[in-house]
Amino acid sequence: MPDLGVGQVKKAPTPPLNDRGLFVPFEKDGKRITEILRFNAVEVFFAGFIPPLVGSVSAILIALVFHNDAISNYNWQCGRARLPSLSRIINLSVERTFWQLFLLFHVPIRVIELITGFSRYKRLRNIHCKRTLLFELARLTYFYIGLGELVFLSALSIVGERENIQLHVIFFYLFGFCGIAHMIGNIYCHAHSLYYINPYGRISYYLKITFAGLYLLSAPILVGAFLLYWKQCITWAYDVFAICEYCGVFLNICFHGCAFFDIRYKVCFSVRHTEPIKDTANELPMKNSKISPEIEMKKPRTQQG
Repeated sequence: MPDLGVGQVKKAPTPPLNDRGLFVPFEKDGKRITEILRFNAVEVFFAGFIPPLVGSVSAILIALVFHNDAISNYNWQCGRARLPSLSRIINLSVERTFWQLFLLFHVPIRVIELITGFSRYKRLRNIHCKRTLLFELARLTYFYIGLGELVFLSALSIVGERENIQLHVIFFYLFGFCGIAHMIGNIYCHAHSLYYINPYGRISYYLKITFAGLYLLSAPILVGAFLLYWKQCITWAYDVFAICEYCGVFLNICFHGCAFFDIRYKVCFSVRHTEPIKDTANELPMKNSKISPEIEMKKPRTQQG
């Protein structure tokens, strides 16, 4: 068996499960811990993956099918554009409702995903990784730029063209730049951690590279098509611009969908009640107990290959 970079750490035995599938109360580090709820990682993943996919697809389809005349056949100084941009789509009331409802709903789930990845990348860094400072920089980029991506996504969803077109455009481009930086940090950490091991690590890694590469390629095409429309008045260029916007949204969602392979069978989310164990010998008063959410991180399965 090859050395995969996992230290030989002796762990305490896993507590038995009760009839609800939760750990029976156990003691650890002078505290009594009672598990209240447990969420399957795949369920949490789909709660964060399905809503933005449904929201974006619904908004685009409703605009193209039901409001095509209102939004597609607008006439600008360079001629009629057949496909609307995302900014114009989410300006419409119905489309805006679907977009905001589903995309903003998934933001807290994505924050949990970022916290989980940020912690696990530190724990699972491959011991053979020589560029530890670069790895740490990539890990910080993954987390903080990922948070920025969510902030600017929320901002451009709330502040549309009709509220403030200048701010909306700024938020849109900041969202795109943060998305690219987050993807690069994510891929680097993945390649130099135990996330890369089989059976799912390499599938996730190559999918991330594919989606990130296509996302990067679409950016200059998007900018170039927009400039061709406004500077050269080439009408079809705006259609290319709109298509690049649609593709960019779906590529971003697909990239984050790779988290399915990263957390499958490896993580479970647990809500636990912890309280200090009363010292009856010294009659120490019991401090206030608390309920805290915890992320239980399972050691990834190893497979040579």
